[in-house]
Amino acid sequence: MTPTRASRLAVLTLVLAASAGATPLDAPPDSADAFSWARSAVQARRAVEAAEAATDPGLQADLSAEAFYAATALATSGAGDQPSVRELVVRAQAAYEPHHGAALALPLAPDELAALRGAALAALDDDFAPPLVDPAVLAAERAAAARMAAAAAAEAERAAGPAHLFYPAESAALVDAQRAVAARLSRTARRGRGTLRSIERTFKRRGLPVDLRFVAVIESALDPQAESWAGARGLWQFMPETAAEFGLDSLTVADPGASTEAAARYLRQLTRMFGGDVQLALAAYNCGPGRLRRLVRDHRRETGETPTFWDLHASLPQETQDYVPRFIAVAEALG
Repeated sequence: MTPTRASRLAVLTLVLAASAGATPLDAPPDSADAFSWARSAVQARRAVEAAEAATDPGLQADLSAEAFYAATALATSGAGDQPSVRELVVRAQAAYEPHHGAALALPLAPDELAALRGAALAALDDDFAPPLVDPAVLAAERAAAARMAAAAAAEAERAAGPAHLFYPAESAALVDAQRAVAARLSRTARRGRGTLRSIERTFKRRGLPVDLRFVAVIESALDPQAESWAGARGLWQFMPETAAEFGLDSLTVADPGASTEAAARYLRQLTRMFGGDVQLALAAYNCGPGRLRRLVRDHRRETGETPTFWDLHASLPQETQDYVPRFIAVAEALG
């Protein structure tokens, strides 16, 4: 026997009342199948409640989309004029918009939606539904947060690595500015792998960080016959006075083995001179230890603290300002 309209509505009331202990939704009076509509209503309510209960932002975003589509589909199935359905749609919208932006094409009139939406949003917990903002503003805020998170992660990764390759986040642009030069030097360096391996063995024996082999890449592009306009020569671009101090003459300064031994002794001396700070040693290699020691002394006197290269950066010659960032960029490019 076909159930009467009254009996179908009674069954619907019992089904909805049993779902999550909520106040039942009103079935549309012209529904062709109250049982089918009841299932849709239960599913929509459960979807909304699941979205409201989720705490993980990613899961909440997915569930809120499912809830919104289920609730709006229910409202367009013939019961959009029922207050209980409208309330469900507004709850679904409140869950949806913080993740996906303003909802369009709702089955409610704008003035009706505005009146219902305000009350429904005010009733929600603040932790669940923050105040709605313009989708463009929300997207910009999320992008900014993502950039900050990426910068923090990069800073933590650099801090966990060798001290001579660390640079603070605010100095990242200085390193980035050297990446084009580093890429060009790296292509040359890859053709000189044998020379780099020989330098690495010498530096390991001398107890130096092997990354310092990249100084020869920056200085001469691994050309033992290189000579600068100022008279610096060889793989390590020794000036005549420094070459003589470390036992090199006009012939041995161009010898890769002899000049590398001298460079290892010089870099070890500079590193010790600046308390083990390899970046300060590199700056001294470029601009001279006397000048850098004066800057370090002045900084200590003014602040009571031993400076890093980044503290002294603005006081250094332009070539030296670029030198350590270029070293870091080359070391990163060559691994």
